[in-house]
Amino acid sequence: MKPIGSFYPLPTEFTNAEHVLFAFAVDTPKQRRAVHDEAMSRLKAASLLSEALLTTVVESPDEQTHVAFVEAIAILSRDALGLFEVMKPPEVL
Repeated sequence: MKPIGSFYPLPTEFTNAEHVLFAFAVDTPKQRRAVHDEAMSRLKAASLLSEALLTTVVESPDEQTHVAFVEAIAILSRDALGLFEVMKPPEVL
């Protein structure tokens, strides 16, 4: 797993093993709902921030003033994507 947004994978004991972010200890519908709700909250925050930037005039002392806002939107979006990827159902053989 690669770093996604503000999440950073935990290193494993073995150098050839893939790093992990977290694992479902018990995969219950309630846990899946919690992960889904967290992903949706991050998408909503990214959407609201995007809308705020579109409707607000930001006084810009330099051309990089907007970068922090764009980075925040990117991080929230990548976090949501990572959470949704974790919830993928297992592939059927």
